[in-house]
Amino acid sequence: MDISIEKLNANNYSTWKEDVKVVLMEKGSWRIITKEEKVPDKLSGIEGEKERTYQNLLKDYNLREDQVYSVIYLSSEKEYCLLIAGIEDPVKGWKILEEHFRPDSRARAIRLTDEFFSCRVCPDEDIGIYAARLKHISAQLADCDKPIKDWYHAFQLIRYLPPEYAGIVQAIYRWKDEDFKADKVLSELLAEEARLKQSNKDQEVLACQAKINSSRPLKVITRKIPSGNHDQVELTRKVKGRQRKNQKRRPRSFSQKQQNTSLVTDVND
Repeated sequence: MDISIEKLNANNYSTWKEDVKVVLMEKGSWRIITKEEKVPDKLSGIEGEKERTYQNLLKDYNLREDQVYSVIYLSSEKEYCLLIAGIEDPVKGWKILEEHFRPDSRARAIRLTDEFFSCRVCPDEDIGIYAARLKHISAQLADCDKPIKDWYHAFQLIRYLPPEYAGIVQAIYRWKDEDFKADKVLSELLAEEARLKQSNKDQEVLACQAKINSSRPLKVITRKIPSGNHDQVELTRKVKGRQRKNQKRRPRSFSQKQQNTSLVTDVND
């Protein structure tokens, strides 16, 4: 498997460290760095097949140890290769780089603490990515022997969320203390994020459908009249039109005639 990682420079130690860790895990050699795997012990008095087995184990260990050092050295910029040049022990080389980029100081712990509590969700950032950034800062604080309590981790997850998460945040506020854990809070936020994304998608589909419907021309239904009946239809329309006019005029003339009659009656009286 070809794996390429960005070389170690002045600004990327945190990501470089994680990348190298994954590469060494893929090669089955990361436990050499953590000292979980050590040089095979030679039992006294072994010979024959057991001796050959030991020699094979020792050869395999030495080969993988050299590979670990090669990965660390070749994945660093030249100026940082000088820090570990001539040191063939990968564990020592790893420790030297760690001390150079991550000095054990109070100033670093304070900076990371401020970075943790200032961390907030970026526009259009997934909740999972935001949670991963918080977890990474928390891990660095743990390396400084200043671990973040789980309660504060859960609090920071819901601290700077967008307004659309107000409902789920209010629900989380009502949880019992034993339920207010970072993992459970994250699980609820991921579920709410999925629901909001689906809701927004549905709204977009409805809006698009409405736009398509509004842009369609109205369909006019016409009825064809046989040519032989055309004159008769026109005559019928004219007769009906005159009848409607006469019906409108009759009430008015009738009322005038009534008014005239009443006037004559009054005079005669």
